[in-house]
Amino acid sequence: MHYRTSGEPAWSEGTTVNISRSGVLFQSDKALQPQTILEMLMELPTKIAGELPANVICCGPVVRSDPPLAAVSIVHYRFAPNPNSAND
Repeated sequence: MHYRTSGEPAWSEGTTVNISRSGVLFQSDKALQPQTILEMLMELPTKIAGELPANVICCGPVVRSDPPLAAVSIVHYRFAPNPNSAND
């Protein structure tokens, strides 16, 4: 997964530990402060997305931070174009 604070141009890399409809627990090399709004870019595997993997961008506040882990509540999400899809 990749994440950034809202409005920041550069993405940081993290490792998803657990994900549900309502939130994400991930490992980060940065200490994230509670209530910080994050944008997260993740690829959903075909097992969840269907025939092709799907990219989703989620947004929400950090609700718990215990470095190196951070828990983020998903407030809203949208699907992003998949560069591997066949649109020729």
